[in-house]
Amino acid sequence: MRAYKAKWIITAEGEPLENHYIIVDEGKVVDVLPHEKVNFDELVKVKDFGNSVITPGFINLFAQLQYTDINQYRSNTLKSCIKRLFKNIIRKYIFAGIPQNSYVRRLARMYKEYFCWERAEKIRSFKHGLEKAMLSGTTCIAQVSKENKYFEILNNTPIKTYLFFELYADSSDTGKREFKAISSKIEYFIKNKSDNMFIGVAPSSLSMVHKRLWKIISKYARKNNLLMLIRIAESQEEMDWLKHGFSDIDMLHMYLGMRKLTPYKRNISPVEYLTDLNVLSKKVLVANANYLSKSEFEELADTSVKFVYSPRYDDINHGRKQEFKDVVDLFGENFGFGTESYFNIGEDHSLINEANYANQNGVLNTIDLLKHLTIYPAKILRLDSIIGSLTKGKHADFNVFQLEDNENYNAVLQKENPDMVYVNGHRIVQNKKLRRSI
Repeated sequence: MRAYKAKWIITAEGEPLENHYIIVDEGKVVDVLPHEKVNFDELVKVKDFGNSVITPGFINLFAQLQYTDINQYRSNTLKSCIKRLFKNIIRKYIFAGIPQNSYVRRLARMYKEYFCWERAEKIRSFKHGLEKAMLSGTTCIAQVSKENKYFEILNNTPIKTYLFFELYADSSDTGKREFKAISSKIEYFIKNKSDNMFIGVAPSSLSMVHKRLWKIISKYARKNNLLMLIRIAESQEEMDWLKHGFSDIDMLHMYLGMRKLTPYKRNISPVEYLTDLNVLSKKVLVANANYLSKSEFEELADTSVKFVYSPRYDDINHGRKQEFKDVVDLFGENFGFGTESYFNIGEDHSLINEANYANQNGVLNTIDLLKHLTIYPAKILRLDSIIGSLTKGKHADFNVFQLEDNENYNAVLQKENPDMVYVNGHRIVQNKKLRRSI
């Protein structure tokens, strides 16, 4: 057994513990004890981090790591240049007259750059994002992607991963084909995944999924006890589409090679739309919801869904988000944070930065805010039996933050990255550097 001591240990369950030891054996927490209760004769190693804070590892409820290097890297291979030229011509034709700063146009630019990358460049971007996430103390991440190429990378990482397969369908027929493909894919991956990987589904959004697929995939998820992650009310364009049956979203459909998709029912709220299709339940994670009114946001909370809050992404891409106090009041323990795709943030996958951005007005204290990075998202992902807090029997996934002489545990929120990160009792980050490449 090994012991790790810090000035402060935040277990995510109960008050911070001062001058305690985490006892670890075979990658799991045996106990958290004060000095006088530790049997040092049973220990093979004691590591004292001195004036520091230990927290559970952080949990990111929504990331799209594949887009990490968008706006940071531009492929200049001949093949990519030809693709980009072709895509630019199509984009200028399709989006003529639509403002440059509109969401659909910016999204099309992101897709264009991504589609122009070679396979190796996409993988490099994905790995870069995963490295940034791990360096920021993330020991469990929910990745949304349609592509198979990232499965092996996630399957071989030491951290816990939740792979949500993204779905699109513009008609009943494509919905059936998409479902057949995804169900076969899930069956294969479940048989071949590691113990650290978990599988879910992610119908993209109201305006990207035909009603037939909504019904089929929701029934499939319930039958197979799968979590489902969806975006709703993300943009004004989506709200216009739902109200009128058309919007600039139609241009995005065309750009992506989809046929025109119309809502099965118009002039209703996104919550009503999905409720009528029997989609929303306690096994559903909902992201964004930027354009829901206060009453509609309350209605969403009443459906028992869990909420993923990505305030930086929403502010930068939409100039709008739900107020943090409303999120706290309505969802309580049933929300956590996600970084989504930060192609327009260009900064990090730091959940501490995400939480600080949300909590600028001090709605939550340090301990309660950290619970929304640890134990609460663990419960949302149904992984709280193994991660989310530093308690007996759970995996020894934790972060170590060094403090200055005049700092206490509250200073952890001013530390963008931990000094060390442990997963299953093994150190994967030392002195703010990964010990091995991904």
